[in-house]
Amino acid sequence: MNMSLTINHQMDSLFQNGLDIVRSHPYPIMNEWESILSHLQRTGKKSASNMETAISFFTEYFFSQDNEQPENLKPRCPEAFQPSQSTLTLLENAVHKVTQLQKNHSYQDHQAIRYLFSTISQDIFTQPYQQYFSIDFFLKNLVSSNQLPIEWTAIIIQKDQSYVLEKWFNNLSQDLLLGNDTLKADTVFALSELLLSQMPWQNRKKYNVLPIPHDDVTLLICVDHDDTSHVMPFITYALQMFQNGKDSFEITKQEQQWKNSVIMFNETIMRSNNYNEAIENITAGFVNYLPFERCALFSYSANEQTGVGLFGHRLDNKAIQNISEDISQLPLIRDNLQLVRLFGKTMNYLQPIYIKDASIGFPDHYVKQFDLKSVVIAPIFVSSNNRLFGAAILDQGAGKHFKVSQDTFTALLKFGQSAGEILAKYYHKHTRDDHQSGTLHLSPREIEVMKLMAEGASTSEAASDLNLSEYTVRDYVSAIMQKMDARNRTEAVARAIRQGLI
Repeated sequence: MNMSLTINHQMDSLFQNGLDIVRSHPYPIMNEWESILSHLQRTGKKSASNMETAISFFTEYFFSQDNEQPENLKPRCPEAFQPSQSTLTLLENAVHKVTQLQKNHSYQDHQAIRYLFSTISQDIFTQPYQQYFSIDFFLKNLVSSNQLPIEWTAIIIQKDQSYVLEKWFNNLSQDLLLGNDTLKADTVFALSELLLSQMPWQNRKKYNVLPIPHDDVTLLICVDHDDTSHVMPFITYALQMFQNGKDSFEITKQEQQWKNSVIMFNETIMRSNNYNEAIENITAGFVNYLPFERCALFSYSANEQTGVGLFGHRLDNKAIQNISEDISQLPLIRDNLQLVRLFGKTMNYLQPIYIKDASIGFPDHYVKQFDLKSVVIAPIFVSSNNRLFGAAILDQGAGKHFKVSQDTFTALLKFGQSAGEILAKYYHKHTRDDHQSGTLHLSPREIEVMKLMAEGASTSEAASDLNLSEYTVRDYVSAIMQKMDARNRTEAVARAIRQGLI
């Protein structure tokens, strides 16, 4: 079974990419930092001391051999280290300056560096508050309280086939583990007995040791026999409140991950200079900033109920652009569109569609051609005018099953709306450019309508011949005249003939 990627995986990869870029240019970067420090010292700036401390920390973190291991991916900052934001910005700008001098640098490199520094900055500035969400902090405060009759607390971990005493606190917040002594036993009960035996003999019979499972450890709480019944409910309640606070903190950090991915996606697609660049940047952005390996972008025609391939990232692009599919052949997409229309809802209600098994939602020849397993379909839309431009079809690679987390779904909605806005910005200009160059793009159905117009068929006659409603034929005629910048049907037919379209 394949392991599903998540936004956390994606953002950690971005962090690692930024780290790799920095570590590939150690001496130019350190020289730039030393130049900044020398300038601050020469000009007598008070920030020189802060800068010197920051340079020392980042030099150690980025370029020390000890920090090459995966477990050291995120930095651990000294408790007293609190650099100013301006100091961090100067250090980051120096890295950007060095990177720009490289021949093969890209905008994605600069994004990775920016994300690297923003993540480290966030860790530095939130570090004073992170202690409140450590189990050590909770136990120390619990045992040091004058209002609770707790003698000591301990943290037990399971290692190999034994239970080992990891930490042991008394009411003076002292660690009762002396030196490198290791206390362990075959069971939690046996280890509790061992800890009680360390107490003065006259106290051993007075106390109970209460084991409480917590995450992947066991907590031991030593209390007086007489107080056990009323202390235990309070401890379990306090531990639940502690866990709720910790979970809230983690959720906030998790939300920031997908928000960062949305910001970087928006920055990338806003750099597009035309319609074609926008299509390419959108398709690549779904892969670069979300946990997907492949992306195909499709346009959608409401009149014809068809999807047409625009671009493929890490896919056979020509194969994608050769696709023109009737939506009726894709029942999951068709049913979702009909549901939105049925209830008169806006495009904001058109949610991403997760398909665990692509063979259920796609024709067999596409499943075989692209080796599809699990896929996600993300709508590309503009909510302000309730227009659906198309969809991005995504997966985590050929032949791979995966699941999608809630934060990825949320990010997909934001990506789809941003992509729709940028496509709307360039769509009309793209169409005008086609007019000016003499190039017209009519769909097969529009060409059929044009032929009937050229033969003098009325709207009702064309509707009858094509098995369409008169309203649908009128929509086709309006779209054709708009594309051709024609004032009437006769002018549209004349231009179509000149262009060799009919």
